[in-house]
Amino acid sequence: MRRIAVCNISLALAIFIGATKLAAAQNTHMGMAMARTTLLVAQLDARQVGGGGKSSATGTGTFLLDSSARTLNYNLTYEGLESGGAKSITLRNFGKGGEGEVVKTICGSDAEPCPSAAGATLTGALDSGGRPLENSLIGEFDSGRVYVEIIGADGKPEIRGQLGPNTAMVMVMSFVAHLAPIEGSDSKGAGTAIVSETYLPGGKTSVFYAATVADTSGAPTNVALVGGPAPTRDALATRLSLPELQLSQSRNREAGGSLSGVYEVNTAIPNPLLATRLMSANNGQSGIVVTTSRFPHGELYGALVPVR
Repeated sequence: MRRIAVCNISLALAIFIGATKLAAAQNTHMGMAMARTTLLVAQLDARQVGGGGKSSATGTGTFLLDSSARTLNYNLTYEGLESGGAKSITLRNFGKGGEGEVVKTICGSDAEPCPSAAGATLTGALDSGGRPLENSLIGEFDSGRVYVEIIGADGKPEIRGQLGPNTAMVMVMSFVAHLAPIEGSDSKGAGTAIVSETYLPGGKTSVFYAATVADTSGAPTNVALVGGPAPTRDALATRLSLPELQLSQSRNREAGGSLSGVYEVNTAIPNPLLATRLMSANNGQSGIVVTTSRFPHGELYGALVPVR
């Protein structure tokens, strides 16, 4: 079953960063089990639409492909559609810059209608009428030829993002998170987040993170990691802000936005800023927090779930 959390956003965002290829199918690291699932991440914007587009809406989607079980689970947040609500959200099969045929429909067309608001979070599983995915389609996901596209209420493609697995010949550990209001806030926001650690030669680790949040009660200001279970007041006070932040906000600057960054750490230093380290130090529990102008200690939180 698909679950939709509708977020009432009506204004657009500045352009986020381009599509990124991420996944985890590597070996054990810091006690984490070998990945069984391929993580495909889509960062949506108008620049990837065939022929280019002018919308400043953005989105982040995580797609977990289990080739053995032949299932695909997704978590998708988009924000700031300029044409209103989405007419349809589909997965299409073609390379970057090209136009492909629909291979799966998330909402709209002959499926359940899409949310009527300009921003929303959708979660669920894609299958073929309750049957496992076809092997041929799984091969297309692995090839990086599939993209997710949102058609606006005017019937025109508004934003799009390519899906693709990580092909680096190094160890990668990735985490996904569904962001929800922190207990005690009156927020109606929601979001999707990804943190991915790539372990490089020489004791270096490159960390990529991205999140899109919608319907927040204040303008997004920062993103941070916290150790332990769902955060208490003390845990939020000791949150660890992620560096090299790139932030895009909607025009009213109070409704949501997209946050991302890439940074590198030396694992030889004391307490490197890594999700894996926090999990090791907190009985396998860690999370990601998005702060806003109204909630400077944190408005949304999501537990980091390792891709296994």
